[in-house]
Amino acid sequence: MNAHIFVIDDDLELSASLKVLFNSANENHVRCFDSASQFVREFPHLTEPLSEPGCILLDIRMPDMTGYELFAFLQQHECTWPVIFMTGHGDLSMAVNLIKSGAFDYLTKPFDPMGMIEKVQQALALSQERMRTQNFKREHLRKMQSLSPHEWEVFTHIMQSQSNREIAEHLEKSVRTIESHRANILKKMGTSSALELAKLHERFTLSGGHFKDANLNTENQLPATDEALPDPSKREKTP
Repeated sequence: MNAHIFVIDDDLELSASLKVLFNSANENHVRCFDSASQFVREFPHLTEPLSEPGCILLDIRMPDMTGYELFAFLQQHECTWPVIFMTGHGDLSMAVNLIKSGAFDYLTKPFDPMGMIEKVQQALALSQERMRTQNFKREHLRKMQSLSPHEWEVFTHIMQSQSNREIAEHLEKSVRTIESHRANILKKMGTSSALELAKLHERFTLSGGHFKDANLNTENQLPATDEALPDPSKREKTP
């Protein structure tokens, strides 16, 4: 998978030197923008690279549109790439505030080349981890959306550590029917046991996923928020 680096700075000479630096470190997917407004204009056409790991090097002080304003734009559009701000000495307080707002880090000009490469590689590693998490959440969500209305109803009870008999009593169904639904759920979710399913769903919720994200067209009412999952080690054995 390609890793991209976007350099956004009105200092064209600096941008060119950074591109050469990154190329020397075998980071060959480097693109430079001479202003924040240019990046915004081209943003709708950057869907493909933004779907892959990458990071953004962003100057704070630029004419027309500042780095701070572009950072707000990126957050508004849910861009997950880490942002490293490039600052002058007088911008340090602003850079610290931006980190508190979600920026990855900042580097002061002039840069130490090895320090710059190390920081960018850290940002790219974080981007790759975020991408893996996004892909997991997307796949887990897709599997949940494949459940039928009845399977979804049983799924919510499985996530509350209920046995087949308990679910059958609650839904006024036969135990055999619940067993059939449970088997189908495990198959569709790609798991071999309720314990494995609980662990995967716990990972999903801890990474920010929610039941309501499934947007299922079912007659049953979905909970507004995820209930805390029980400790998988304390799950009851299914009869």
